[in-house]
Amino acid sequence: MRLAPLLHSRPVVVLAGMAGYGKSTLLGAVAPKLQDGGATLWLTVDDSDRDPVRLVSDLMTAASLSGVDELGAALESLRVPALRAEPLTLVDSLLEVLYEAGVPLTLVLDDVQHLIRSEGSTWVIDHILRWAPANMRVAIAARVVPQLRLQRLRLDDRLVYLAHDELAFSPEESAEAVRAAGLALDPDIVDSIHRATGGWPAGVRMAILAASRDGPRPNVPTYLRRDQALADYLAIEVLASLSDDVRNFVLDSCLDEDVCASLIDDIRQTHNAEVLLEKCLADGLFRSRDDVTASEAWYHWHPLFAAHMRRRLIADHPERATALHAAAAAWWTSVDAPTAIRHAVAAGDGAMAARIFADRWLELFLEGRSDALLASVDQVPQASPHVSEAHLAKALISVQRGRIDDARSAIAAARALADLLPQSDRAEFEDRMALVELFCTGYDRGLGPAVGSGAALLERFDRSAERPGPAVRASVQMFVGMAEARLENHPELTLEMLRSSAATAHDSGLVALELTALAESCIPAIAEGHLSDVRDVAVEVLARANERGWVGLVTLAPAVTYLGWFDYWRGNLSEARTQLERSLSMMVPFDWELRGLTLSFLTTTCLALGDLRSARRAAAEIRTMVDSGHTAPTWPSMLAGLEGSILMAEGRTREAVALAKSPPTDPEFPLAPARRAKVLLQAGRPADALAELDRVRTATTFVHIECLSRCIETEALLALGSSDAHASLELALAAAESDELYGPFLGAGEGLADLLKSHLLHGTAHPTVVTQVLGRMTEGRHQHGPGTAARLTERERVILQYLTTNLTNAEIAEAEYISLHTAKTHIAHIYQKLGVSSRRAAIRRAAELELY
Repeated sequence: MRLAPLLHSRPVVVLAGMAGYGKSTLLGAVAPKLQDGGATLWLTVDDSDRDPVRLVSDLMTAASLSGVDELGAALESLRVPALRAEPLTLVDSLLEVLYEAGVPLTLVLDDVQHLIRSEGSTWVIDHILRWAPANMRVAIAARVVPQLRLQRLRLDDRLVYLAHDELAFSPEESAEAVRAAGLALDPDIVDSIHRATGGWPAGVRMAILAASRDGPRPNVPTYLRRDQALADYLAIEVLASLSDDVRNFVLDSCLDEDVCASLIDDIRQTHNAEVLLEKCLADGLFRSRDDVTASEAWYHWHPLFAAHMRRRLIADHPERATALHAAAAAWWTSVDAPTAIRHAVAAGDGAMAARIFADRWLELFLEGRSDALLASVDQVPQASPHVSEAHLAKALISVQRGRIDDARSAIAAARALADLLPQSDRAEFEDRMALVELFCTGYDRGLGPAVGSGAALLERFDRSAERPGPAVRASVQMFVGMAEARLENHPELTLEMLRSSAATAHDSGLVALELTALAESCIPAIAEGHLSDVRDVAVEVLARANERGWVGLVTLAPAVTYLGWFDYWRGNLSEARTQLERSLSMMVPFDWELRGLTLSFLTTTCLALGDLRSARRAAAEIRTMVDSGHTAPTWPSMLAGLEGSILMAEGRTREAVALAKSPPTDPEFPLAPARRAKVLLQAGRPADALAELDRVRTATTFVHIECLSRCIETEALLALGSSDAHASLELALAAAESDELYGPFLGAGEGLADLLKSHLLHGTAHPTVVTQVLGRMTEGRHQHGPGTAARLTERERVILQYLTTNLTNAEIAEAEYISLHTAKTHIAHIYQKLGVSSRRAAIRRAAELELY
């Protein structure tokens, strides 16, 4: 039994859970074993025990029935009428008897929720908990625990408190309950029983009884929502105990499993929903609550409980149920379209459901909610004039999933039904149709043709008297910008298009589309050279998406790729690998261009980490895409550089040099010449490496390529004994400084470290970069992970917290009662250990390592 060890671990146990969570059953099985050779005093509390004198009297009766001879005679002397008028004297006398008992005792108080409104009886329980003798354990079970003073017990580590989550069956326990009932059910059905009930023991038992009676059901959740035995149980155990006002409130507010006060007040036309929601929470009515956000708290009904309450409402008050569903549809329309559509259908208003769908389906798609969108498609009435929009939605989802033939069929069906639309809706439908066809063209015929089609569509929008909706226009801009970015064309125009899309989406409240456009802008923004600023954009995009639960949104993959790419260039290889692999897991399989770029840097990252097997695997995937024709024109040169690096790592120098010396393809991947030069340098051919670097075109040189090329050039000149090595190194340091691009230095040969040391004496305008690079070289690693942060001293960790404030170094020293020199020394050590050179960079790096 999973919980038994917990019940034995502390002298006081409290079990809190609504009906059916097995509290009494658990205590009945465990209580006799809580004290070896002891006795159990069991009292099932009822409403009469709200009188503290009656409660103490019942406790004495439970003690006298325990079978402990030592208690019998002593308790008889307490049954004096005069004493019954004073509960304080009575309870102290009872405790004295318990102190005198020579055997271990367990006191079980069941159904203690009856004492909620009795301050006197609650005090009696508190007094017993405070003064219980050492030979006695106390176990309390309640649907809702009264306001007992449990905090002291917690502080003294004398309390075990188990609520719904702990009392619920685990998946294994649900399966064991099925086996114990002698049922041989399919594991999938057992799993569905557990998921449908949430591990609620009574629900699991009801499902088992239903399976025993009627045979296993493939759709367990639906069956349990309709099971009459479960409905009767809830009616008897829950609804019957509620006042009329609370019962009506519960029936009304269970229209949704997730509710908030403003929703309930809106549909009921009241102003007291928050008070009643908190009462339901306090009374343990199958409800939990999120932490209060900036707006308001959300409360959650148990799914089975909510389903049966809805059935009860429809059965007892059908007209009220319809009105509440209609009001809920109106409220949810601006909050969550699928929920609004469900309510509209439940209210019998198919026209409203179809209208909501037509207005919101594109936003749902952009939010990555394809499954919710498909579920909503099925709820649009076939007779609705807006059924053509449902076919458009299915077409776009089919495009996203790579099923182009299905998409074409859905587009044809949508066009065939377009005549049913009201004239006022035709223009918006045609705009959405054009958008879907644009996506279909891009994934079917390639991004090149799609760019032309998208540009023509935008021109059409500009000429049209009726401008398209912001979602359509911003989506077309985003798609064209994305296509241009993938094709590596016109970075300035690409960024303008993507940023325009983001601005339009932002002004229209289309958050998912705004984040998608910003994420797409990260890769082409590399050309602008402000790499840390782009990193901040990527971090903000992912943080805003995380706040809304859009963690795995496929359209945000470029932002994750950028973070991995940037970490690679900064020499943070472990972090880079994590981000690059995460991006690959997010993106759709046929996003060939982004996948190739991500795999390219995953290959080089794995090589730098010494994981040759993973590097080969990533490069082989790129080779497969190249051979299948799913490539940009620059990919062959990109792949040649990667394969040359792998050959060098395998010790196959001759083959690597032959590949590096072979005529390059045109156009070239921007990094290709530098990668070939690196291979030639590693092969001991510095002059050839310098010749290869001449292919790096100045007009297309990015800051990271400049840094890498100058590092390779420095090493080559050093190998040739040229005094120009210092000049080349200075250029590399200049390129690295603003964004801390230490990766090219950390991946260099050992000779560069000696040159860096002498370069400080030679004279440099970038001493901080030299110091940081040398520090990380000394650590003997190519990335700066949590291990380094773990070496911060306790004092350094304290100083690190101050860096997030606007305190000066002198103020930090004053706050910590240390000298200014000591504070500066601590800060310098923090910078060195984190591999940064500024306060802002230290804050950012510490956040990455979760040091705050």
